[in-house]
Amino acid sequence: MQKFLFILILSLLGGSVSAQNESSPPITINESSIRVGKLLKEISRQSGHDFSYNSRILDARQTISFQVEDASLQEVLNTLSRKIGVAFQVFEGQIILTALEEPEPEEEFFTLSGFLSDKSTGENLMSASIYIKNTGRGALTNEFGYYALSLKKGTYTIVYSYVGFEAVEEKIELKNDTRKMVALPPASIDLPEIVVALPIKEMLPTRQPGALQVSPTELNSLPEFGGESGLVKGLQSLPGIKSHSDGSAFFYTRGGERDQNLVIIDDAPIYNPSHLLGFYSMIIPDFAKNITVYKSDMPANIGDRLSSIISIRTKDGNLNKFSLGAAFNPLVSRLSIETPIKKQKSSLYLSLRRSTYEWLFQNAVDQPQFFFQDFHLKWNWKINDKNRLFFTTIQGRDVLAGGTGAVNGFRWGNSAATVRWNHIFGPKLFSNTTMYSGNYSYNVTVVPNHWKSELGSLSLKTDFTHFAGPKYTSRFGFEVIGYFTNPGELSIDSSTAVLPNLGSDYSRKGVLYYQGAFELGKKWTLNSGFRLTNWQNLGPTNYVLLNENHEPEELITAGAGVYNNYVNLDPRLSLEFQVDSTSMLKFSYGRYSQYLQLILNSIGPFSAFEVWLPASPNIKPQTAQQFSLDYTSYYQKPGIGLSASAYYKLAQNQIEYAPHAITYLNPLLEGELRFGTSQAYGLEVMFKKERGKLNGWIAYTWSRVFRNTPELNGGNSYPAFQDRPHDLSVVLNWQMKPRVLFSAYWTSYSGSTFTSPTGFYEFNGETIPVFGERNNDRLPTYHRMDIAFKFQLNKKPEAKYKHDLTLSVYNVLAHKNVYSIKFNKLESDAYFPRVPSNVLLENTLSASQIDLIRFFPSLTYTFKIN
Repeated sequence: MQKFLFILILSLLGGSVSAQNESSPPITINESSIRVGKLLKEISRQSGHDFSYNSRILDARQTISFQVEDASLQEVLNTLSRKIGVAFQVFEGQIILTALEEPEPEEEFFTLSGFLSDKSTGENLMSASIYIKNTGRGALTNEFGYYALSLKKGTYTIVYSYVGFEAVEEKIELKNDTRKMVALPPASIDLPEIVVALPIKEMLPTRQPGALQVSPTELNSLPEFGGESGLVKGLQSLPGIKSHSDGSAFFYTRGGERDQNLVIIDDAPIYNPSHLLGFYSMIIPDFAKNITVYKSDMPANIGDRLSSIISIRTKDGNLNKFSLGAAFNPLVSRLSIETPIKKQKSSLYLSLRRSTYEWLFQNAVDQPQFFFQDFHLKWNWKINDKNRLFFTTIQGRDVLAGGTGAVNGFRWGNSAATVRWNHIFGPKLFSNTTMYSGNYSYNVTVVPNHWKSELGSLSLKTDFTHFAGPKYTSRFGFEVIGYFTNPGELSIDSSTAVLPNLGSDYSRKGVLYYQGAFELGKKWTLNSGFRLTNWQNLGPTNYVLLNENHEPEELITAGAGVYNNYVNLDPRLSLEFQVDSTSMLKFSYGRYSQYLQLILNSIGPFSAFEVWLPASPNIKPQTAQQFSLDYTSYYQKPGIGLSASAYYKLAQNQIEYAPHAITYLNPLLEGELRFGTSQAYGLEVMFKKERGKLNGWIAYTWSRVFRNTPELNGGNSYPAFQDRPHDLSVVLNWQMKPRVLFSAYWTSYSGSTFTSPTGFYEFNGETIPVFGERNNDRLPTYHRMDIAFKFQLNKKPEAKYKHDLTLSVYNVLAHKNVYSIKFNKLESDAYFPRVPSNVLLENTLSASQIDLIRFFPSLTYTFKIN
């Protein structure tokens, strides 16, 4: 240290040193062989400068050749430095020689990569942990089970682990890029659960409230409705996600509308993830492997929605052996089969489900056809260590029909398919190329009339993950999507007046995205990126351009090609700080855009006439900016976690409807829309215990959401329908005995807003309601408790034939949860409300409340054969 300070002082005096060099006489030395000691004396004689050095840094007896002619002292010393490998400084007549600092050898880094899988089934494990002992380094596998770590050359002890599996520990000498495939054996039932201490920096991101990873097993443990657990409905027990109402699968996230949530299965979109008017979720529970819920800091590679993205990854299928599973109850039955096509190479997973509740309506409806059904299929093929193919298809259908021939009624359905190719270019570059499609159609038939609405999409996407180094990982790619929307197509009997059909629309979206994670030190991590989107409406078509008053201004005929487009650059930014060994803070900002919007003729909890409209010359894309501050703390030994999140979201171009809007069979539907802004803010807290005989979570959300639409409510802000200040959920699982599991779910939240009349007046013999502020009233507070008892019938846990019986009760306390209030006239002195009422009757007005389910038990038998 003293030497460096000394050299620093000398460098500050560089002006005087240079002056002394310039004043020295020219030096000439021509020696083919001369000892270093003698050479130094000769340089001193000719320059008049003495040398000062430590004898340990040079050998005075060393012989070298040395030739200079009429050279300055600086040139001579430079030549001497190169010849004998020393540094020098000239200071007040002294030439000080010091040892040259040896450059630090460049550290060699190599990449350890591979896949983690289930040893019993061959299923790749996503979010499994890889921990490097004594280094504080670790990683998680991606959604396809792949991992990559850049490490210095050396010998390491690697620990591979996953919840419910035995940890595998291996010693590896890393001297080049190494690929390691590891299969984890399932943990023995008799052994205590093994917990591996993955570094908190790698583990906490999966527990943050803005991006939660949820196991289907956790949601399946919730008490069932009608004998079937709903994966999407189960998400409503998490903070920030609010259900629509009793029995509905529709949900709202952080103040957004229901169409601002995107549910994707293996990247393919599901536009309506519900069955039986929202009572059941479309996704068969056995088919799902992992669920990731993004509420903030949404990754740049998926979108485009303003509120949330629910990404569901499905099981690949057992690569080693055949298995069969099924579930039966009076309302729904399902069957699942997984089998290897070629062991360790290819497998198939098939899951079927159909409702069986037609018997409930035999006496109420002539020839009832009330049912839903699902078909899920997954196929995969390991071509080699670097290439793998997947194919997934999802088909779901609902029918609510009756009458002669069971033709009249409602029919709707989803279909989605994905073809995926995983390729490893090298240990640091992983690619995923996907072609997927999604389709949703809604049909209403009253013979001989038929109405149909439809939305379809087809996409090609290539995604790259680059593990560039120990402190930097990036993800980038591109996507091209084509859309077809049919807002309403009507076929009518010739005796009926001719009604207009709405024109179909073709659109295209191109996306480029990039996102990088940078480690700024041991405690700081920066994530930044962008999503660049180009939305294009395609012709040929005819469309009406509306003026500021939403009235037709001009009919435009667009030729083939692009006639309208929007370009949006949506940045992503987050900064993580590791507070200590157990907790982390994260700040994130994101801008999001949405180009598809759902138009409804009802705010009821069930499916109505659903029409999807794309962004167009009259409908600008919806946009939102969200700021979020997350805190996460996790204590591994007891398995207890605490997470909290505060957020603020401002959205533009939010859609409302004109008074008495006609939202179907309207060629000027866009003229019924009104646009404004919304702001949402709130605080989410979740306390979760993951292990032990008693486990579960408590989730509480305080939030507000207000909208402002200049042409509505006198231009004043008003609370949105989904504005519910308080929302509490409690989930409890208790292993009462080795073969008996008790589970309970309690939820309570503020009632939804609605607009109630502030008074009535008589006009021309009719009673007319008077309305004040928009959404000026609230439904009663919602309370519900569900319970379930699950009895394992096989005495030996390792038995090949496993079966159990589940008794569950929905709304066990029979609480009356109101989802709608109607103002109707009374039909009799008994004050029995008639819905709908005859407004011409001169009877007393009264409000009637409508609720759905007060007590609903179910009994389900399930089995699985391995």
